[in-house]
Amino acid sequence: MVERAFTLLDGPAHGPSEIAEVTGLSVTAVYRILQSGIPSMYFVQLPGRKYRLGPGAAKIGMQAMVHTPGTETSHPLLEQLSSALDAMAMLWVISPYGGPRRVLADYAPGRYDLDALGLTADQLVAVGGSLRVGPSGRVIAAHLPDPLVDSVLTDAVPAGAGPGVLGEADDFLASLPEIRDAGYSLGREEIAGWGEVAAPVLWGDAVYGAISSLKPSSLLKDTGGAIKRTVAAADRFSLLVSSGGLPHLIG
Repeated sequence: MVERAFTLLDGPAHGPSEIAEVTGLSVTAVYRILQSGIPSMYFVQLPGRKYRLGPGAAKIGMQAMVHTPGTETSHPLLEQLSSALDAMAMLWVISPYGGPRRVLADYAPGRYDLDALGLTADQLVAVGGSLRVGPSGRVIAAHLPDPLVDSVLTDAVPAGAGPGVLGEADDFLASLPEIRDAGYSLGREEIAGWGEVAAPVLWGDAVYGAISSLKPSSLLKDTGGAIKRTVAAADRFSLLVSSGGLPHLIG
């Protein structure tokens, strides 16, 4: 409960009283738990009786991530999705670097390639990393704790985003519960000339990333089929991330 409180409170450092209010535990119990995690550096004590998660917690997270599936598992799944939809298929993984962002971990270009997106290298890095742009960004944001969503909204929509992007914070926020309910997100012209369908990859109740399929907007006509196949691919990869066994690939 104390560990989880750090994901629910805004900012990196918190006092025992703040954590006690979130958890329902007594301040004394919270203080003892925090102190017990200092030798392993799971928690670090800061001036002013505040604590933050420390390198011990980071090491545990990195160790967990190391043992999730790699490209030898994701690539065949993405290639089959790409072939089935005649689209570019991508696996995005969430990165905490400097705030919640996404990293392109693997992709199957099909008959396209990243150059076809029409972005400069700088724009590709900015647009590709931002959760503000595209369905793949929103399906990740939809499964983040509220304080992290707030931090996403502190970033401006990057240069290079297309006219279809949800630039207003209220529109972005309103889309998130709808995405959670639907299990996918659909966007057009968030990269100029392209449409995208994305679905979340989940590890229990934590978001791992997203699988998306991109296609020129003029060719993305069967949105129902694209949604069905993209969601199926994301669900199957979620099983792999959760060690649920090797699912059947898309037929």
